[in-house]
Amino acid sequence: MASKNTNLTNALELAKKYDYANVENEFDLLLSSNQNDVLSLYYRGCTRIHFNKYQLATVNFDAAISSLNLSTKHEVQALYQRGYIQCLNRAKENNSNDVIHKTHFSIGTVHATLGKNEQTLRHFNHAIKNSRDSTEDTSKIYYLHRGRACAFCADFNGARNDLNIVIKESNDPLLRGCAHNELDQHDQAIKEFDLWFESDLRINNISRPLVETLDDHA
Repeated sequence: MASKNTNLTNALELAKKYDYANVENEFDLLLSSNQNDVLSLYYRGCTRIHFNKYQLATVNFDAAISSLNLSTKHEVQALYQRGYIQCLNRAKENNSNDVIHKTHFSIGTVHATLGKNEQTLRHFNHAIKNSRDSTEDTSKIYYLHRGRACAFCADFNGARNDLNIVIKESNDPLLRGCAHNELDQHDQAIKEFDLWFESDLRINNISRPLVETLDDHA
C-alpha cells in the first residue's frame, strides 16, 4: 500500500510540473500491479488526453466508471472528460476546422467556469490555431479570451500581447473596447464602445452572439 501511495503521489507531483510522459509511466506501474485501480485508471486517462491518445483515454475512463468504485467527484470528472473526447471526435468526423475551433473554444469556456485555467489556455490555443480566416479570427475574440486566461495563469506578458492583438487587429469595436478595458485603458474603451453603439454590428445585431459569449465567460 505504501508503494502504491508513493507512486500516486509521485505521479501527481510530476503532473504539476507538466511531465506527462513520466506521469503516464507511474500510472502504468501502478496498473501493472493492479489493473483495477480506479484512481490510476482515471488519472492515466487524464494524462493520455495530453498526448491526444483519445481512444486509450476513453478505455481508461470507461473502466474507471464501470467499476462502480470511483468516488462521485472523480466519476463526474471522468464523465466530463469522456464527453469532451466525444465532442472532439465529432468535430474531426466533420473534417471542418470551423467545427473544431468552436468545439475547443466551448470546452475552454467550460474549463474557465470551473477555474481550470491551464486547461482553458490549452483549448483557447487550439481554437486560435484552427480558426484561421474565420469570423472569429477576423474579430480576434479568441485572443481576448486567451488574454484573460493568461492573466489568470499569471502570464501577464502573454495577456498584454493578446489584448494588444485585439486592439490592433480586431474588426469589432466592442471587442477592442473590452481589450482596452482589461488593460485599464478606460478612456479608449469608452471611445470604442461609442463606435460600436453607432455601428452596423450593433444595429444589425451581429455582435449579439459575441456579447453573450463574453457575458458567459465573465
